Amino acid sequence: MSIDLPPGASALPLDTVDRAALAELVRRKLAAREASAPFIAEPITGAEGYRRHVAPELSRILGALNLDRSYRRGEGLRLTDANGKVCLDFAGAYGALPFGHNDPAMWAAVAQVPVEAPPGFIQPSVMEAAGELAARLVAIAPSGLDRVTFANSGAESVEAALKLARSATGRLGILATHGGFHGKTLGALSATGRPDYQSDFGAPADGFAWVPFDNLDAVRDALSAAPGHFAAVIVEPIQGEGGVIVPAPGYLRGLRKLCDEHGALLIVDEVQTGLGRTGSLFASEEEASPDIVTVAKALGGGLLPIGAVLSRSAVHSESFALRHTSTFAGGTLACRVGLAVLDRLAQPQLLTGVAQRSAQLLAGLRDIARRYPAVVTDVRGRGLLLGVELSGNLDLTGDQGLLGSLAEGGNLAMAVCSYLLEVEGLRLAPTLFGNTVLRVEPPLTVTADECDVLLAGMERAVAIVAAGDTAALLGHLLGSPPGGPVDRRASGIAARTPSRTPEPGRTRFAFVVHPLDPGSLADFDPSLERFTDAQHIELLERFDRASSLLNPAPFLVGSGTVGADTIVHGELIGVPYTAEQLLSLPTERACAVISDAVELATERGAEIVGLGAYTSIVTSNAVGLRDQPVPVTTGNAFTAAASVRAVLAAAADRGVTLPDSTVAIVGAGGAIGRAIAVALAGRVGRLLLIGRPGSRSARLTDAVDAVRTVLGDPLPRVGEAWTNTAVETGDNAPAAARRANIVITASSTPHALLGADDFLADAIVCDVAQPRNLPATLPRDRPDLATFAGGMVTVPAGSDFDLRYGLPTGITYACMAETMLLALAKESGVEDWQSLASQGEALSQKALDRLGLLADRHGFRLAGIDSREAKDAEPAR
Repeated sequence: MSIDLPPGASALPLDTVDRAALAELVRRKLAAREASAPFIAEPITGAEGYRRHVAPELSRILGALNLDRSYRRGEGLRLTDANGKVCLDFAGAYGALPFGHNDPAMWAAVAQVPVEAPPGFIQPSVMEAAGELAARLVAIAPSGLDRVTFANSGAESVEAALKLARSATGRLGILATHGGFHGKTLGALSATGRPDYQSDFGAPADGFAWVPFDNLDAVRDALSAAPGHFAAVIVEPIQGEGGVIVPAPGYLRGLRKLCDEHGALLIVDEVQTGLGRTGSLFASEEEASPDIVTVAKALGGGLLPIGAVLSRSAVHSESFALRHTSTFAGGTLACRVGLAVLDRLAQPQLLTGVAQRSAQLLAGLRDIARRYPAVVTDVRGRGLLLGVELSGNLDLTGDQGLLGSLAEGGNLAMAVCSYLLEVEGLRLAPTLFGNTVLRVEPPLTVTADECDVLLAGMERAVAIVAAGDTAALLGHLLGSPPGGPVDRRASGIAARTPSRTPEPGRTRFAFVVHPLDPGSLADFDPSLERFTDAQHIELLERFDRASSLLNPAPFLVGSGTVGADTIVHGELIGVPYTAEQLLSLPTERACAVISDAVELATERGAEIVGLGAYTSIVTSNAVGLRDQPVPVTTGNAFTAAASVRAVLAAAADRGVTLPDSTVAIVGAGGAIGRAIAVALAGRVGRLLLIGRPGSRSARLTDAVDAVRTVLGDPLPRVGEAWTNTAVETGDNAPAAARRANIVITASSTPHALLGADDFLADAIVCDVAQPRNLPATLPRDRPDLATFAGGMVTVPAGSDFDLRYGLPTGITYACMAETMLLALAKESGVEDWQSLASQGEALSQKALDRLGLLADRHGFRLAGIDSREAKDAEPAR
């Protein structure tokens, strides 16, 4: 056979080619092509290309925690990033680095291939390297496994094992375990016991079922319930991605016996545990003789992808052998590396070293767990497949704070990984499904000194968490220098355990909250007071970027009880955005985030959910939410009712005659401002309804219509004179305030709209807005004014709901109080309690009145006109 060459060209042996000239020719050709194609974008770096074109979603999440490093060099356990910073890699590519990065023996095997120049892929001819590797694998495999089928990855080897079992038995059923991980191709994913990873992919395929791991009774029941159905039971000897779960002794032996009794095959997935990882060549070899074993990861020596299925001849049918093939499986280069791996594993000192380092790490990690039991709840594993389980308890620090919320949401492990990498130079990762478990999976060649470095860094990280010092754990993300932990309890703030276990049958509610401004983040976690406002904003932005479909942004803040004679249980659900950040989100995104928060609340058992601060604004007063299974309320009705009552109380205290008064309502087009205007119509002499500057808001027109509807039907309230209130509209808040002796601000603008010079002498000024529409210094600058925050109430005596969100113990926002009232109404048997929920723009005056009666009945009181100090006042109506 001849090969046609271009005119004037001649064939040259490979070793005589001028490689430098060839490289220059390629460079010129590429440059010419780019010059002739102006649509080609400017070249970008490999790191940016990866973030932009390969994994933008993952890169966004990792980047939020500074885990998206670009590494340029790997040697053994050491990784060097693009900035020259070195870390020790204890994550180990999920077990695919048996001897670390760029092991010389592996590269020596690769270098020998071009010297001999064997063909790489010659299916369906005899493949000698594959045959040699197969023979070596059979020699070390558990007894009876004498056939080898090569694959290109662990997932492919599982696919082949499933096909092999079905072909051998003529059955389709596959019994797997909850929490097991077998890969992400369709069959392997079907065996994987996590529904949230199967959705959207048509998985599981028909025939798959799952039982709890390490539960022989469950396996026996499943096999007995479907005789002749299951082709195989597939199991990991240690669940890796499930959280490094080690079964009880005898589990694999028991599975072998049950499979024999029911005619099913036993597939042991050793993709992660095989070839030395657990201190023996196969983790299953001491207990069971499987019918099929899968291996991969370590077989590639950290350089090449390769997998293999080891099986008994009796289950290797002609149907499978002739119809299951792969173009690249068993390729020469990968098999040569696999042979080099087996050569290294044959060295006696290697597995002995694994046992020694395993004992060292287990002893050190368990000592840390003993000294910090609230943070580290378990240390487990075998060999150099170890898991450090961190607490998922909201109360792990003994006091309210962000670390508890991270723990409860399963995000503490990622935060610790970020600290370890950035501050301690240690690279770890959580297990995929057991997201509270830190994977410790170094190369089999890790040294004692390297293990000591890990233990010291891990202890410092755990000590920071135990102290509740969020700023020390996350400060590296914000440019703060690392330092030792500062115990939050030393700040003088009394410790309290935020969570309360709800009593069975007790009505439960939830309330969605967010930091109103950057500084208020420290109201929730005092350790964050060390950060500037700009750092608070950056921290929240990082939390937003770290959220995803599998890890939504909302998180549990804490819980408590409300009520005296009638008691309900409530939880706060937080979203990581200030008021301005929420307003800046696209409407669809904002509604999705708040919908996720409501869903989290209902999943946790809430029967009524309230929207706090700007969560109601960005969802158009709950109208923009996805369909929800429980009532959702904005709290606007009771906020309006409480604010009106506070204004009336202040007017009475100052001797203000309402029919002679002019009331300016800034933000009158909103639901709360509109309800306040309607409630004051007929009571005051003039209403100045102020909307957004430069806006001819339809909502303000609706508010005017609602007020005129009330005035058109003058039915005096009991004991009150009725006046024909004059109504004006405008968009200039300062001008309106200068004409009014009562000013009420209820705008959704997240900053001050009025200054100290914008008020008449001795005016009553009620700021309902959160964040404030008035400057915080106004009471000091204008002591003549009666200045107070509207919509503040005291919770009933005996309540245990003193979660901190910027208010003193015992005081809450009226919008949250409305949610509490609805829960109390349900608990006390009010049949139509759901009808009192506030949604949309128009609020029922009847609902306002009834909520006032409920507040009176259950002991809610108005806070004093200084909203930061509670005092007895009339019931909110």
